[in-house]
Amino acid sequence: MTPNNGVIHSRQKFLFDSFDFNEGKVLEIGPLNEPLITKANTGGSCEIFYLDHLSTENLKIKYADTDSVSVDDIVPVDFVCPHGDIKGAVAGNTFDCVVASHVIEHAPNFLGFLKHIHDILRPGGTFILVVPDKRFTFDLNRPITTFGAVLENFLSEAKFPSIASVYDQSAMATKANGHNLWHGIVDANDSCLIASEQIAWEAAHQVHKNGFYFDVHVNIFTPESFFSILEKAISYEIVFFELSKFVDTKVGQIEFMLTLKKPESDVNELAKSKCLESMPRFEIENLLSPYMPQVKALSDAMESSTRVIENLQKEANELRMEVKKNETVIQEQKISLDFMQSILDRRSVSLILYLVDTFYAGLRRKTGKKVSK
Repeated sequence: MTPNNGVIHSRQKFLFDSFDFNEGKVLEIGPLNEPLITKANTGGSCEIFYLDHLSTENLKIKYADTDSVSVDDIVPVDFVCPHGDIKGAVAGNTFDCVVASHVIEHAPNFLGFLKHIHDILRPGGTFILVVPDKRFTFDLNRPITTFGAVLENFLSEAKFPSIASVYDQSAMATKANGHNLWHGIVDANDSCLIASEQIAWEAAHQVHKNGFYFDVHVNIFTPESFFSILEKAISYEIVFFELSKFVDTKVGQIEFMLTLKKPESDVNELAKSKCLESMPRFEIENLLSPYMPQVKALSDAMESSTRVIENLQKEANELRMEVKKNETVIQEQKISLDFMQSILDRRSVSLILYLVDTFYAGLRRKTGKKVSK
């Protein structure tokens, strides 16, 4: 998805609040055609380098038929890094700041990626990250990445997305709309798969048989899960970063942003403790806040439903009263009918007796004899 100008502005504001780009040596990873750091927006006073998985020429070939990418705006790539060896790709260069926007979720070796950044940063260097929040992206239905998963990729030095990652993205990624998710809007299209399980099956087999590289989201995060993994990485002394700035996923947005600092000197227990203490603690309010708009939308829907139910109950009560009234009228009419029937019954008996008497009287007159009834 191509970010709009408001999103780009928000990212750039975070960057310029996190680092003084008036000086220093800066590396941006994976800028493609929309770099956050340029000579124009920094005033040309810092050295800017770009790293990507292909050369500029090959990127233009790869994205020639992609409508969302303007190939003419693809930046000149200084360092080509096809298989995640960032440290090797920069060939001994070190940097004051490294920027990676919507990159780390693609890294086959998440912990290895962090370690490479740590190694190419100068002491006190800044690492700025923009990371998609799975709760508001097409990763909505995918499970959160565990520390065990990233540890396995680290120890095995993974250079390709796993078969599981390739399969899961094709089989589970949906057309989820971040705005709808934030505001509790139910749209059937949001649950439609971007690909299909058949495509997922075929892609997984291509990885297994041919070692094909599929560019997918390997690492699926929420802010809380991201920092949980980072905290463990620091605890196990894989990397050492201190959190200096963090912006949680804002209402209507799909990403969170953070700034990490490499310690100024060799890491000791005190520095390690400082890194660990800098990690954010997510209170229940932080964890629930992204769902508040959905809760409000649900509450509004329930309130509307309650009003409908109340109106239906009112109409039902009115109908019951009308039925009861009609039942009273019917009962009264039944009593009247019964009374009239009883009168009719009595008159019928009298009439029959009269007719019998008349019949026998006539018979006596004809026969001149007494006729017993």
